[in-house]
Amino acid sequence: MRRFLIGVTSLFLALLACRAFSLTPATPTPQPPTATATATPPPTLTNTPTSTATALPPTRTAIPASPTPTVLDFELLLHPDGGLFVGDQVSFEVLPPSELDLQDATLRIELPQEAMLEARFFPFGIAGRNQATLFWGWDTTGLEAGAQSLTFSIQPLGYTWTQTITLAAAAELPVPEPLAHWTTSESDCCLFYYISETAAAREITATLALADQQAAHAMAVLGDEFSEPLVITLMPRVLGQGGFATNEMYISFLDRNYAGNDFGMVLHHEMVHVLDQRLGGNLRPTILIEGLAVYLSGGHYKPEALAPRAAALLAPAQRADGLGLGWYLPLTELANDFYQSQHEIGYIQAGALVEYLVDTWGWESFSAFYRDIQPVDGGGQASALDAALQAHFGRNLADLETDFVAMLQAQPITPETVADVRLTVTFFEVMRRYQQALDPSAYYLTAWLPDGPMMRERGIVADLLRHPAMLENLALETLLVAADAAMDGGDVDLGAQALDAVGAVLDALEAGAETPFAANPLAQAHFELAQLVAELGYTAEKIEVGDESARVIASQGWPELTVFEFKRVNGDWRLAQGE
Repeated sequence: MRRFLIGVTSLFLALLACRAFSLTPATPTPQPPTATATATPPPTLTNTPTSTATALPPTRTAIPASPTPTVLDFELLLHPDGGLFVGDQVSFEVLPPSELDLQDATLRIELPQEAMLEARFFPFGIAGRNQATLFWGWDTTGLEAGAQSLTFSIQPLGYTWTQTITLAAAAELPVPEPLAHWTTSESDCCLFYYISETAAAREITATLALADQQAAHAMAVLGDEFSEPLVITLMPRVLGQGGFATNEMYISFLDRNYAGNDFGMVLHHEMVHVLDQRLGGNLRPTILIEGLAVYLSGGHYKPEALAPRAAALLAPAQRADGLGLGWYLPLTELANDFYQSQHEIGYIQAGALVEYLVDTWGWESFSAFYRDIQPVDGGGQASALDAALQAHFGRNLADLETDFVAMLQAQPITPETVADVRLTVTFFEVMRRYQQALDPSAYYLTAWLPDGPMMRERGIVADLLRHPAMLENLALETLLVAADAAMDGGDVDLGAQALDAVGAVLDALEAGAETPFAANPLAQAHFELAQLVAELGYTAEKIEVGDESARVIASQGWPELTVFEFKRVNGDWRLAQGE
């Protein structure tokens, strides 16, 4: 995605630059892999943190509002990410100033070929962000490389501006895109769509077997069978926390998976969503939809005991042992605004709540209650939940919360449990902060996830293959991968250090620092190592930094991986072996 902030007045053209710092290109040499030292690490990492690192406080996720402008500020987002090339099918997102009423307005875009595009302004994504969205509206096939001028207008209000967009030559497409195409594989349960020349293609045999295992379990616990194959798209980029489900499933699968989730857990979670949707219900509150998927999957991002983790969210004063984070969210608030609540806390509570309902009244009674929740006129999801609880169990939502909290207060927990929850929240808050700053198309509330069947029909791979890959992105993403790996391996200190490094760089970027990675030694090491392998024609996928040595697992765009060993000599990193 390319992002532009545009100030416009009626019939007056003004472009405002919005880059606060200059990103450094990392463009590996586009050639087939010739590496001799190869490594194939597992495609996903399991997150089991136990650190006591200080977490960000649980706050409601907010979409930043545009400042009050002296001229009207429209933000233009272009897709695919990572630069545009001749032959691209270009999509547009146009975000208006928050105070502007565009209920009856129309966006018009005049293209270089004298064609006209139109779109109305509607809510977009989970956040319901107001914007005009045009999927694949501009076919650049046959155009000359170089600058192209587009004219934008908002009618009938008369706001108009021009935007110059540069197209690179198709011959400059980075690997593996020139050879990449959609392909399929099928198992007993599932039909997988994925893009050739990616990690998903490399690992597809093992993935098919894992999917059948997870599907068998999901069907067993829900007591239903899939009437047709599950359709799963494996995405070679991170979107959101790594998974979405509609009538199809979309799951991130890549070597540099900075979302730090377990692929099998995400797959099972999304399978439960598909089965749950097919089983139906008039109103299934979001807190129970997500809670059911967490409960039946045995955890959110990893296998975990739900009640003790939810108990760790209570305030220390609520527990006899004085342990707790004070992050518990009241059920009415959580039920009414689930996706805007702090993500990990909401999912922990939701999973523990469903577990408590099933333990208290049994699966059959819970299922009958869950499928029978009806909307309440003038009320939110909490009101509907309250009415259904009274109808089925003779308890209202306040009664349920009293009993639920009492159960959590009685749960035995340890300082390690509290630290684990704290660091899990920290990891994903830092990850989402990175997304909002440097990979905004991936941010879950407004993630760019085009229609899968349409992408496949039109042969479009760029929207998923391309994503921000400047050196800054590579350094921060490998830090997040390193944090997750350290937490998984029980190295609390290294996990916390890696997260602190990401936070320090993001702070420096926000402050406008010219050399933001100098804010943290570990971050600087990741940046330098990513730059060194880029100079060799590779992209860093994973970086492990020791006191005087480092290992970089890298690719040349193809799914084959190469290992580089580095040593620090007089303060500088030197290649010890590898390509």
